[in-house]
Amino acid sequence: METQTNVTFKWENITLFGLIEKEYENSFLIQVKEPSAEIVEKYNGRMVISKKICQKTTK
Repeated sequence: METQTNVTFKWENITLFGLIEKEYENSFLIQVKEPSAEIVEKYNGRMVISKKICQKTTK
């Protein structure tokens, strides 16, 4: 997948949507769309997620 791709992933049994900002060897830096207050507080709305759990969305 490339940067600026919309993806979906599961985190703590919640399905989240986001946009890939940067690609690393085994993970992506994702800007979470509509983040919860906890995600904003702990991760500033951005999370590093394993490539294995990311799926491209059709949006």
